Amino acid sequence: MSSQLSLNLRCLARSPVIRFDNQLMADINFVRQQYTLPLLVHIFASERLRQDVKFFVSQGPYNQDGVVAQFGVSVGHHLEILLKPTLKMFCEGLRGYRGIKASEKFLDGKVPTIGDLLDQMEDSLSGLEDAWEYVKEITSVHLPILPGSIVPTASPSELLITLLVNRPSFLQKIAIEGDTVLGNIGKYLGLPSTFQIPNNLRKTMPPKRVADGSPKMFFACYHTSNGIRRLFVGASQENWTGLPEIGNIRRADRDERLRFYIPYTVTAYNALHHAEEGVVLPASDTNLKKKKKTYRIRTEAIGAIKTHPDFLGRVTEVGQAFDRTMKSRQCCYACKGMMGYRTPAQFDQSAVEENLCDSKWGDYTHACAEIGTSIQCSHHWYENGKSIKY
Repeated sequence: MSSQLSLNLRCLARSPVIRFDNQLMADINFVRQQYTLPLLVHIFASERLRQDVKFFVSQGPYNQDGVVAQFGVSVGHHLEILLKPTLKMFCEGLRGYRGIKASEKFLDGKVPTIGDLLDQMEDSLSGLEDAWEYVKEITSVHLPILPGSIVPTASPSELLITLLVNRPSFLQKIAIEGDTVLGNIGKYLGLPSTFQIPNNLRKTMPPKRVADGSPKMFFACYHTSNGIRRLFVGASQENWTGLPEIGNIRRADRDERLRFYIPYTVTAYNALHHAEEGVVLPASDTNLKKKKKTYRIRTEAIGAIKTHPDFLGRVTEVGQAFDRTMKSRQCCYACKGMMGYRTPAQFDQSAVEENLCDSKWGDYTHACAEIGTSIQCSHHWYENGKSIKY
């Protein structure tokens, strides 16, 4: 069973390919609308990763050498294989369009030119390269990272948070103060939730924060075995919305990481769906408003699936979801149904009902951060002689 649930920690590095259609690019408005967002995403991703690298350096030393090495390779992978080649392709493909204004749809303030954005991409990537030099020293990453190199499937942010939550000081805080620490995990980690774009774009920012290449959600769960406490961290896929040439690669990498667990998530997801369809409310609930009725049905479904053979387990475990701004979040309806994690963060009843009712059914059954954690929990229980669904 353990081999059937192997967690694929590594994959082969692949570079994205940006294609430019000369016929479509004869229309200047097409260029403005098509390329402003991906250029911004590239800038934000470089700045986010630079911030994470600087925080990594400031918080060491760490007690997990294997994860430290993974973090180093992951940063190098994003820099050398994903971001650098993409910058080169954009600079070449948009060379003749540097003077046109970027799209006002994505920016507030004085709108820069495409050339301004390309210059900022170079500046931001240069800053990341400078920070990367410190990481190479700490993590002993000496070999060049090339297409085809073996690289981590996990994101740099996921690996960084894994290191932070497994520091002795954090583990000791949980031992002393209990679940409340996990419920306010962002407060105790101290990982910056925002960053400042330097130079050209300081006064010209998107009205809404664009994707920055890091996952939107994380989930941490702690275990104690033979007196040793350890936290497992999972994450949703990296958010490259607007730059799918990188996003598709990193989604596939995450899918490879979870490949042997995906069939379990599919059967659990379908079992929850069937449980919901099978709920029969009492006659007294017939006149409930739609949202109240949905909440009642889904609450019943969550209770019913816990005895189903396809339920993923986790009823003995405490974990907490949180986002990239380090705010604690509720698990979605699917995760509450497929897994039984107890979450210490408290939310008011209206928020609980809204969260349960607003969840939509889809076909990406392993999208959530909780799945990335659950497979690690399964390994833990198997290695300790218990069922993987303990």
